[in-house]
Amino acid sequence: MKKIFNSRFFAIVVLLIAISTVFSSCMGTTTTEKVEKKAEVVNGGNYSLSFDQLHSITTEIYNNTTARNEFIAAYRGYDVVGKENLNDQDYPKLENINLEAAEKVIAKYAGIAFTDENPLTTDDVLSIVNGMKDTVELEANRNFLGNVRYYIGSFLGLITRTIGFGNYLVGICIFAIIIEIFMIPFAIKQQKNSIKQAKLRPKEMAIRNRYKGRNDQATQQKVAQEIQELYQRENFNPMSGCLPMLIQLPIIMLLYNIVVNPVVNVLGASDGLATALNTFATTSKAAGGLGLSLSSSNGTIEVLSHLRNIELSELANFEYFTFNGDLAGTLASIQNNIPSFNIGSLNFGLTPSFKENFLLLIVPVLTFVVYFGSMKISKKFTYQPTQNENAPGAGCSTKMMEFSMPLMSTFFCFMVPGAVGIYWVFRSIISTIKQFIMSKVMPLPKFTEEDYKEAERELNSKRPQRKRKNGEDLDPDRERPRSLHHIDDDDEDYITFVN
Repeated sequence: MKKIFNSRFFAIVVLLIAISTVFSSCMGTTTTEKVEKKAEVVNGGNYSLSFDQLHSITTEIYNNTTARNEFIAAYRGYDVVGKENLNDQDYPKLENINLEAAEKVIAKYAGIAFTDENPLTTDDVLSIVNGMKDTVELEANRNFLGNVRYYIGSFLGLITRTIGFGNYLVGICIFAIIIEIFMIPFAIKQQKNSIKQAKLRPKEMAIRNRYKGRNDQATQQKVAQEIQELYQRENFNPMSGCLPMLIQLPIIMLLYNIVVNPVVNVLGASDGLATALNTFATTSKAAGGLGLSLSSSNGTIEVLSHLRNIELSELANFEYFTFNGDLAGTLASIQNNIPSFNIGSLNFGLTPSFKENFLLLIVPVLTFVVYFGSMKISKKFTYQPTQNENAPGAGCSTKMMEFSMPLMSTFFCFMVPGAVGIYWVFRSIISTIKQFIMSKVMPLPKFTEEDYKEAERELNSKRPQRKRKNGEDLDPDRERPRSLHHIDDDDEDYITFVN
């Protein structure tokens, strides 16, 4: 029991590590909290607004995406207040700041009106724009987990540039093969556990056959108790088969984060620069961005697929950020190392959709087919624990699992770029091939009908011998009544056990 407790405790610890890995991968990308921003004011400037008003306006506009777009557009000379398409650059543009448009934005979102006697000034606009800028550190400041992701991601980048011919899809497929090779020790451990459990199958079936046809709760508890006692006598811990899978879980989550976030993990950019590139890509053209619409907010694959053929130097003139470090050199390094996400003319950096990127729907279809097929194939090569087929809903739950897991994976394919779906599909194929090879190298034991009968005879020989009141042995082949509660009472004449 102590061994089982220790194994379960270790499993819980590993599971908590996996959960923390997932959270560390997802945290820090977005926030719903209101951020206070201070306008940058200079003594001696020509301001029509008080310093308190400037600070309040800066915070209000900063925390509203549309307001910020419209205000920066006004700073660049455009009047797009209330316009639906902010990417249309055919709107009239002034050579300098469009003060009238800026007044509209402030009145609309901050509730402050201006008059001809007290109009908005250029210094007011400049202080608000500068106050809204976020400072981006170009030098990556990584923690331990960040360094692990970066080193593994650098290896993925090397694979992509060399034997992957600069194509990210080829790179991640080769990467998946290498990772599965490194995980072979876990597969061996699982296979050994399956073999050990399979060797106990005849004895387990003998226990189940002893109470065959009894579906009441008391009987089922008795069956479970005897099987547990069997495991303890044979020094087998059923939890040991879960440990390799639990250990692999944080590794798989870590690898997923590396694959979906190549800007940080493969190209070595800071998290701040990754955020800046994403903002630059999605901000309207009127506000100085690229005006792109990203279907996925998971990672940076999609934004990289768009930026591959776009000159990134324009980021230096983007009014949303100030940069600490060598921006030109950093952007040049990223630009030169952006991998290809295409197969032919099909860009797998985009997200499958019924409205756009219609051809990418092949990815969710492949995902369902491969996951469903791999689950069916894996059943033939891996040990399947004995289940109570008479239990209500047993067959239904098995069928549900066969369809629910592939359907869930297919659903997720509509939330991530196609390259991630391809990675999942290829990993599933490689994993299935590995299981097939493992089943041939370390095959599960096979039993004949005689083996099962021998297990029953052995089990019955270890049971206490029952006698009638007159001392006569009871015929062991006599059918026992099926009591719902007194499981071990075969007849009212049984009164003694003879060891």
